[in-house]
Amino acid sequence: MKRRIILSVLLGCLSGCATARPVASHPCTLTDKPILRKQPIAWHLFDVTVLSQLEQGLNMARVARTVVGRPMPSVNLINGQVPDSSFFTNRKLSALHPDEVRMGPTTPDQLPQPPFMITRLKGEGKTAGFFVTDAKGDRFLFKLDRPDYPELVTGAEVVTSKLLHALGYHVPSYEIIEVAMDDLRVSSKLTVSLDALRQRLAGRARHDRIRVSASRILDGDILGPFRFKRFQCCAELRALRLAYAWVNNTDAKDHNTLMVWTANTVKGYLIDFGTALGANASKGAKGPCQGWVYDVDLKELTLELLTLGVRNSGCDPREHSWSPAVGAFSPRLDPLRWKPYAPNLAFEELTEADARWMASRLAQFSRVQLEAAVAAGKYSDTRDAARIVEVLEARRQAILDVYLENETSNQ
Repeated sequence: MKRRIILSVLLGCLSGCATARPVASHPCTLTDKPILRKQPIAWHLFDVTVLSQLEQGLNMARVARTVVGRPMPSVNLINGQVPDSSFFTNRKLSALHPDEVRMGPTTPDQLPQPPFMITRLKGEGKTAGFFVTDAKGDRFLFKLDRPDYPELVTGAEVVTSKLLHALGYHVPSYEIIEVAMDDLRVSSKLTVSLDALRQRLAGRARHDRIRVSASRILDGDILGPFRFKRFQCCAELRALRLAYAWVNNTDAKDHNTLMVWTANTVKGYLIDFGTALGANASKGAKGPCQGWVYDVDLKELTLELLTLGVRNSGCDPREHSWSPAVGAFSPRLDPLRWKPYAPNLAFEELTEADARWMASRLAQFSRVQLEAAVAAGKYSDTRDAARIVEVLEARRQAILDVYLENETSNQ
């Protein structure tokens, strides 16, 4: 016992995360305006897939802690709870009315109002869209579905944002709206004409209206994406792995975050949920192995080769899309093996204590609240909405079975 205590102290001194300390000073609450540098996506993926994995493998303190089963605890999980931080606000889930879950961060005065002036076409990312200014002068990003998968990406974005907001994370306002073609205007600064734009949108129009997910541009000084690696000691970002496993949001890279400075406070937002639920923003529906392996997963490939195929990733190639609007959102989930499409360095530090905290929050959702969040997706077929609720409940129960023994969801 004495040797174990001495070893734990030495490992604590050598590891990257500091031990628990007063909440006011923990690094998950930023009190000064940070300076952020955005990595090119290609370099970021190389960093988290190769460089940081080598760095972690050479970190003897981390390796030793893993071997003795004593990973470094997060700095802000105190008595099983996480205080408010730059990334998280405690919301009492059981007290949230279904209408509050349905609206999330959106207030009635923030809903987009026509007509819409298109100021810029969306250049980054995998989903087609454009930036607009509405009649009130508010700015939005409108994203579109692929013509062959109507409602898929837009529904996934909005539903996921409502669930994450209820859990306590900071997200922008996302809403589904139907935009009349006659309500679109084009800024004189754009090289594309209104007629040309309408021709591009014609394949997505129904009764001369197009469905979009409208995300309101955040107020304040947008500083850019934060680095999960920098905040890997924060319980709320470690435990986000379970929340993302629940909704199968596989695009968990740094670039889908935003740090915003407003009124002398810093907030870290989660954004861009077009690869959640059964959606894949670039291809339409998810493939059956998304959520089971990294896109470049050398570890899984090596294990399969060494075990002559006995070890496999867990995905079922036979799984397919439920419908064009739902995509491939499977009720099958192993929370211990779930992976985004590329490594997330905060997710890799998840401890059992972090996971139990998140599982306890997931358990608080009632079915009525889940139905309210899914209703925000405005699916035209009620069977699609019902399917998403059923899968959310099944995936949540899989998490509770692992981390909260004898617990069931809040019905």
